Amino acid sequence: MRWRWSLCCAAVLMPLTNLHAEEFNFDLSSYEKKSYQLTGFLEFNLDHQVIADDSYATRLLFLNSSVPDTVTEKSAALELTGDIKRDHWHAWATYHGETYTSELASDQNGTFYEALLAYQPDPGVTLELGKKAIKWGKGYAWNPVGFVERPKNPDDPELAREGYVVATADLIRSYTGDLKTLAFTPVYLPVRSSVNADYGLPDHDNVAFKVYALYKDTDFDLAYLSEGSRSHRYGFDFSKNLETNFEIHGEWAYIDALSRQLVSSTGSISSETDAATQWLLGLRYLTQNETTIIAEYYRNNGGYTSQELQNFFTAVDFATDTSNTTLLNTLATVGTKSYLVRNPGQEYLYLRLSNKEPFDWLYFTPALTLIANVQDKSYSLSPELLYTGVQNLELRFKATLLHGAKYSEFGEKRNSQRYELRLRYFF
Repeated sequence: MRWRWSLCCAAVLMPLTNLHAEEFNFDLSSYEKKSYQLTGFLEFNLDHQVIADDSYATRLLFLNSSVPDTVTEKSAALELTGDIKRDHWHAWATYHGETYTSELASDQNGTFYEALLAYQPDPGVTLELGKKAIKWGKGYAWNPVGFVERPKNPDDPELAREGYVVATADLIRSYTGDLKTLAFTPVYLPVRSSVNADYGLPDHDNVAFKVYALYKDTDFDLAYLSEGSRSHRYGFDFSKNLETNFEIHGEWAYIDALSRQLVSSTGSISSETDAATQWLLGLRYLTQNETTIIAEYYRNNGGYTSQELQNFFTAVDFATDTSNTTLLNTLATVGTKSYLVRNPGQEYLYLRLSNKEPFDWLYFTPALTLIANVQDKSYSLSPELLYTGVQNLELRFKATLLHGAKYSEFGEKRNSQRYELRLRYFF
């Protein structure tokens, strides 16, 4: 695997040595639109975490080992996207490979995020087959109607995500009245032991579709997923510009059957399955001094209440006090799948403020992100600073500070502080 990394890096870096020699080449043919292109980035990360040694998530994670004061992870990533067009055909693929090491573990892996072949016999008809990262919904941090995609990371929503193997199409019609555009997108997503295995129950042929409409100046989507690897669900979203610099958006989804594991304060475990709704309401606003404000309220009725989260952490406390190793192992397994996942609660507030080049700081963009569990009043606060003063180079520093009372979501995270330095070179 290491020689593959060396080969990939060499393939990327060798052309860069000729950049200066080609800088003053004014051959007009070089500016003609090409039928193919290769783009991507090299990325290096340094991630330093201060471990919260008194949190219950930490106790479960380090159940059979001593708790370190800090953990530092170093990682490198290569992402390549190839794109080729010819006549009515279009093919593209995105490969993502990474390697990382820390005091706890080290690994290296690579996978194709996308590998897709598209055929467009008409401007209003596109047929696609392959691995695709489908993106449904209008939300920035969460997407309740994202029925056929992997969920976003609200801490970094713009990160690329791995897609699923699908057969899909886009059928688009344009009109001259109030209804300007109407589109239909069917999706076929099979799940087998070797295909889309992590999507849900195996041996199912899942069918989903989305209907899009642009009515006057408002975008609408209706989304549907048949019962199969996941339970039957449907929903809608919308987006509307109230002004050129002010947009509002929302999503709502209904899930026919959602299963949850419940843990009592003494460690008794039970399961329940019920219908649930998820919805989101948000806005984007750009001020005159180029401050971008993104705010969203997210309600997941299939998540855990603050009392249910407290019961789980109380059970971990109880098992620790009674030295019940069997129960601790069981709670660690349940927690990994349910209570210790990203945003397991019911109500969240997301707020992000970013300002381009404030105080004439050329090439600097500071930002501040808040993610809060509304019910237990715990939160994470992330200031960051982005620098783009060198061509094709992006440098980002980000700190994440977690705060919350005992038995709250963010108060019981593994780390209390996190500091990240990311260097990304685009080509």
